[in-house]
Amino acid sequence: CISAGAFARMCQTTRDTLRYYEKQGILVPKKSEKNGYHYYSYAQISSYYFISTFRGLGCSVEDIKEYLLGGEEVRFDGFVDRQYAALLMQQRELERRIGIIGNTRKLLEQIRKNDTGKPELYEQPEIFRLKVTKVLSDPATSFSEISTDIHRHLKECAHPGIQVFPMGASIGREDFQKEQYVYREVFSFADAQASGPGIRELSGRLTVVMVCREKDGDIRIAYQKIRNYLQEQALQLSSDLYSLSIVNVIDPNAERKYLKYIIACVEPVKSMSERHRGLKITRK
Repeated sequence: CISAGAFARMCQTTRDTLRYYEKQGILVPKKSEKNGYHYYSYAQISSYYFISTFRGLGCSVEDIKEYLLGGEEVRFDGFVDRQYAALLMQQRELERRIGIIGNTRKLLEQIRKNDTGKPELYEQPEIFRLKVTKVLSDPATSFSEISTDIHRHLKECAHPGIQVFPMGASIGREDFQKEQYVYREVFSFADAQASGPGIRELSGRLTVVMVCREKDGDIRIAYQKIRNYLQEQALQLSSDLYSLSIVNVIDPNAERKYLKYIIACVEPVKSMSERHRGLKITRK
């Protein structure tokens, strides 16, 4: 027989853990009638490591107890298969979480590269896929005014392959050129496996981007800078303007703090001769 203290040291555990397992009925020592002390047998060492191994794999005490006390009808291979299936589910969930944080890290790396306070021409490493929800509210010039649309969007994003954070809203390219900053759609990012209504890809990888912070003042100043930049570089929008909200909070002093990443696909403006060459002339 081994005393509880010696058994704990041998198994590199604590007496509190042993008392917990005893209370759960899965590792019960013998109580001496002479002195009232608890003693474990050497055979229980393997039982302890069985319990600690599967506990370390995330197996519940209830499952372990079911197997240990279930009798011959509870087969060990079935027990192991259930734990294996549970771990595979945890692995898929962990991979999903890693994907979310990985995509966020990629986006933040882009923001660090483009955080110059002015528009930049940037070739995206891959074409963005989005989940979009049409804005039905009117007016729709702020997030507070499109709260019902955001609510609908969040419901539609409750599917695998759609990353709700970060979320943003788009302005139609025609409205943008007219300086009418009305939100057209709410959007979030979608991965390659996402499918269903509202999933789309941006029109290309060549983009104009700009990082905006609360210190930059009115967001319309950033929009004007983008329009000026497009004109200077002889570029035109080939997509809507997507304003991605990384941070958008109001502190206790009612001061707004935000970090936005504005993205829009662009292409060179065609000259008149290029436009004429692109026309299909039909002769009678």
